[in-house]
Amino acid sequence: MCQSRNERLAADYREMMEIQNRPYLSWIAVKGEPPYVEEYLLDVNLRSYALAVKSHKYIIGAVNRFIIKVTLWDSYPYIAPNIRMLNIPPVFHPDWYSKGTYSPSQKWSPDILLKDYIKDMLDAMRYEPSLIHTSAPANYKAMDWYKKNIDNTSLFPSDTTELSENSPEEAAAAELSTAYFEEIPGAY
Repeated sequence: MCQSRNERLAADYREMMEIQNRPYLSWIAVKGEPPYVEEYLLDVNLRSYALAVKSHKYIIGAVNRFIIKVTLWDSYPYIAPNIRMLNIPPVFHPDWYSKGTYSPSQKWSPDILLKDYIKDMLDAMRYEPSLIHTSAPANYKAMDWYKKNIDNTSLFPSDTTELSENSPEEAAAAELSTAYFEEIPGAY
């Protein structure tokens, strides 16, 4: 790893502490030694929607918890993080492919902070109207459903939780209590 990538990973880790252990989000580092984290596992507690099959019909239901893996590839920050939902079924949303991969409407830039990218993804997940772009959806069924129901204020946004951040003191405390995945050599 080159030094500039390490600096970016460390800066992202510090920024991620600002959204650690919030009512809507907690996370663990699953790849890389903090602060050089290359993969995060997010536990998201926000209401959104999923598509399921019941009695041979598609139905849309509310889901309140999602597990999401965020991978920072070797070429990060020059390419966007890979964000994959581990829930089955995944979120039903225009910015999410039906297999669970996030495809934001906004173009990625290396200047975007990981924390801000995650917060935008969470805002989009809860159908924040200002973040729903209809031009090139990843999931056309979700876009059609959204367009048909856009005026239903009981559906959108799907969750009104404020995506607040930790104070500097809370971020420092979160860093002390943050768990990360530690491989046990030879245990498998």
